[in-house]
Amino acid sequence: MSQPSAPTKQFFIADLKPQDTVRSTFLVKSKGVMQARNGKPYLAMILGDCTGSVDTRVWTEDAVQLADQFVEGDVIAVAGRAQWFQNRMQLVVDNLVPVEGPVAMGDYLPRADMDSQAKYEELKATFAGLECPWTRQLAQALLNHPDVAARYPLCPAAKTIHHAYLGGLLIHSLQLTKLVDAVLPYYPRLNRSILMFGAAFHDFGKVFELSYDGSFGYTDEGKLVGHITIGTVLIDREIRKIPDFPEELEWQLKHMVLSHHGRLEYGSPVRPQTLEAQLMHHLDDMDSKLNSIQELMDADRGTARWTPMHKAYESAYFKPKDTK
Repeated sequence: MSQPSAPTKQFFIADLKPQDTVRSTFLVKSKGVMQARNGKPYLAMILGDCTGSVDTRVWTEDAVQLADQFVEGDVIAVAGRAQWFQNRMQLVVDNLVPVEGPVAMGDYLPRADMDSQAKYEELKATFAGLECPWTRQLAQALLNHPDVAARYPLCPAAKTIHHAYLGGLLIHSLQLTKLVDAVLPYYPRLNRSILMFGAAFHDFGKVFELSYDGSFGYTDEGKLVGHITIGTVLIDREIRKIPDFPEELEWQLKHMVLSHHGRLEYGSPVRPQTLEAQLMHHLDDMDSKLNSIQELMDADRGTARWTPMHKAYESAYFKPKDTK
């Protein structure tokens, strides 16, 4: 394949329309060499920028050699055309070349529309007047730790499934604090301090599990240890610095992190075994799923009454007429 010179980023995925001629740069979110019905190979990719992602095809018998020229997370310059295929936008690429040298990653990574530092201060303020002084002290120590404070406001909540954008973890955590306060009046036995801690820290090990300086991925620590273990270890380290921290409270707070996936087969080493942990699992699951489904609906620019299949949840979703 001939290689075009790398153009500057002229427009974004959100602006793509069928039959558009495309010459721009995109982030490679995934790639794979596939086989067409006629037995010939082709390159399948998902390309992205800060406004979304698009399924991409390169129809070439040199797919294997072409795929070896770049890796997921690289920025590539492409020339091709947009088309509507199976109720979704698709990009058919004729030529591509990896972009050499530094790029402005802000053009390529999705980002929450917010003042991340102001939102982080909002999360910290949640603990300023917390009822339990032990939990308040622990939470403030964790949130004020320089490494955590530098990464938490920007960290995505996941690589792909939910809140997968810069600031996504912070948005998810703040949402859970609000859901906790909405539910509390109906269940008087619940401990608000423990629940608020769970809302802010159930996933906070992801600030070291995920990498997001370039494309979203996993750090070596994240792959080897995982966010549940990372978070629990960090909590343990801070507790050790607080004299006479109540032992039973320590167990309950760690349990919020260890059990929030709900089931052993989903990655939690223990199942929820307190009222607070049971609620946190359900609120976390609800918020992550609804966010993911809403993003699927928002990204669906077709006129069909059903969304494309959600791969993680193995379902399409109905779009009422009053839904965008």
